[in-house]
Parts: sequence; structure tokens; C-alpha cells
Amino acid sequence: MKVPEILSRFDGRGHTEFLLGGFEAGDSDTITAIGFEFGYDLQATGTPSKSAIRLVFVRNDSPTARQRAQRTQDRLCAGGPLLPTWNAPSPGAQPGTTRPVTAVEMASARRGLIAYEAHGARGFALLVGLLGLGSLIVAGVLRDRPGAAFAVLLVFAIPFTVTAAFIPRWMKRWYEKNRRLVDLYDQQRTGWVEPPPPPPGPSGRGPGTGNGFNARGRNSTE
Repeated sequence: MKVPEILSRFDGRGHTEFLLGGFEAGDSDTITAIGFEFGYDLQATGTPSKSAIRLVFVRNDSPTARQRAQRTQDRLCAGGPLLPTWNAPSPGAQPGTTRPVTAVEMASARRGLIAYEAHGARGFALLVGLLGLGSLIVAGVLRDRPGAAFAVLLVFAIPFTVTAAFIPRWMKRWYEKNRRLVDLYDQQRTGWVEPPPPPPGPSGRGPGTGNGFNARGRNSTE
């Protein structure tokens, strides 16, 4: 889906929908990212058919979202990028270490959070558990062929069963990690917290010292 067509849907209307079919479904994260920049929230995701996905957006009228939309318009008028890149803190790395994260990556994480909050991990865990059970049944059917039955147990039944048991824990950790990342992204985009400080320089000064900006991203001399 071309960018001008996407932009035409986020023109200030209160509600807009995208019906994506075929290869267009791959544009869902880009559409979500652009909608966020223009102050729209993804309200619902649906699959009206096997080959189509529907995205429903509503305009967020909070001051934060309206300010973000205005800044996006100003950035585009000044020749800036439509979707900015954010320097996110790297978990477990040296304090001050950052990695570039695109707006599309954040949109993908945001969609994943919405799906988890709506459905949790039970559905996915149940699906994998059923695959494990099916593999056990197949192994039972092949009991007269010990080699084949053992292969099914080793390659399918055991991995599926173990994975189903750990899926809720893994997905909870994924959710908590990405929830913190998305919240920090939103806060920094609105100027609520100070951006990640740079790593210590050769002079040995600590991270963030003398950066000239306060917690709202304004020059401390102002």
C-alpha cells in the first residue's frame, strides 16, 4: 500500500479502517506506525477471510496525541522523515548503550501487546499442546514400528509438549519487556522523561552529565 494512500486515511477523521489482502497484509505495521504519528490508536484487528486483515483505528483526542500529530505535520513540512528512528536503551548492556529502533518495530510491538492483552497466551499454548497430543497419538499408531514411533516422539511430541508448558511464562516475559519498551518510547516522545544518556566518554564523566537538557527535553539554561 502506497504511503500517500495511507496518509489520506489519517486526515483527522474520527474513525478509519484498512482492509488488507494478499501482500498488503505486510504493510500492517507500517500503517499502525503512521497512524500513531498522526494521533490514531489501533482499536481492533480482524480477519474477515483467510487472506485478508482489517485494521480499525480511532482518533485519540488526548492532548498528548494531538501534540504528537501536530509535531508530525511540522516535521513533514520541514522536510523531515515521516517515521522517526528512536535510540532505545539496550537491556542488559552497559548503562547508556542504545540501539536504533524504527517506528515500524514499535508498531509491531504495540500490536503484539494489544493481542496479548486481549487474548493472553492460553490460545497459543492450547494449540501447541494439541499438536503435542496429536503427535503422541501418531506415535501410538506407529507402535508396531518402534523406530518411526520414537522419531515422532523425539521430533514432535516431546518438543511440542514442553513448549506448550513454557509458552505462558515466555510470553509473559515478552509482554513485560515490550510493555516497558513501548511505555518508555511513548514517554520520551512526549518529553516526560530524559532520553537515554550517552555512554561515558574518555574523560570519565558519568553518563548524562552536562547534557544540557532537563527531564522534559528542554535546555536547562532556558
